[in-house]
Amino acid sequence: MRASEILFSIVILTLIIPSIVGFFLGRPVFVSYVYSDSMYPTLKRWDVFFINPLSKGDVGDIIVFNLSGKWTVHRVYAITEEGYITKGDNNVATDQQDGKNPPVPRDQVIGKVITVGGKPVKIPGLGKHVNSPLGMALLGAAGLLSILSDSSEVKRRRKRVIITTEQLYVGLVGLLAMAIIFVGSMSWGGIDVTYASTLAGGQREGWYLPGSVVEKNVTVSNPTYIPMLIIAEGKVLKRTTFILGGHEEVSVPIRIEVPEETRIYTERINIYSYYPILPPSIVEGLYSIDPHLPLIVEGLIVFFGMLAIKPLLGEPEVIMVRRSKR
Repeated sequence: MRASEILFSIVILTLIIPSIVGFFLGRPVFVSYVYSDSMYPTLKRWDVFFINPLSKGDVGDIIVFNLSGKWTVHRVYAITEEGYITKGDNNVATDQQDGKNPPVPRDQVIGKVITVGGKPVKIPGLGKHVNSPLGMALLGAAGLLSILSDSSEVKRRRKRVIITTEQLYVGLVGLLAMAIIFVGSMSWGGIDVTYASTLAGGQREGWYLPGSVVEKNVTVSNPTYIPMLIIAEGKVLKRTTFILGGHEEVSVPIRIEVPEETRIYTERINIYSYYPILPPSIVEGLYSIDPHLPLIVEGLIVFFGMLAIKPLLGEPEVIMVRRSKR
């Protein structure tokens, strides 16, 4: 497995899926972003940061907690019997000064901001690009789902969890976007061109004289029922891009430069397929960075597109109320 494939799997498993779960819980999970200047310059507005949900933090740590119904990222100033006293690095007073807010109970802290050498691990400015497919491709859509959980009208309460049609819709849309990515990559494959370099070239099919140049055709097919944009390339085929309809096939010319050493050779032609959502030139540009990237962007386009029509579905309705275990 290539390093890019491993990275792709990690992004999917550790960001997207936990963030969908976090959306249903009404809280950020693993990833969120800063939307104020209260932690400047440690965390600037729009910085994306990462959360360790296994730690509640200690004095001096930056934690993520529920403050008066709003998820907040501030530093622990002190810890009392009643809870945490918190303060933004850029704020003059603590959040609790003059009784403005009560101390933060431990059960309202969802995790500590991950730091290295005392500095938060962050992606500067990425939060302002949450509506940009390319920006969100870098984050795997996790940041957006965390933001939606903050702005949703239905959040996790102290003693109950409420699930609405809005939450269900966003969760299903997220799963659909992931399915588009996975299903698209499952149709990837290749064609093996096997031939022999031999002094008996020409006596059998696939036997060629050493040092000769052979031009022939191979058949590339689309096994799906929908049109797909195909990118094919290999040692015997320069990168070729075309669109095939459902179950269509095309004959593609290849060029074999037969080596001088006499033996059997196998050359691989890699076949990548993408949904015809983006212009071929954009797909090729993203493909040049990483073959997975066009699928990620296409999945995000579907995700954002379906979120855009969510208001047409009307006001969210409660479909389930469940008491949380304390």
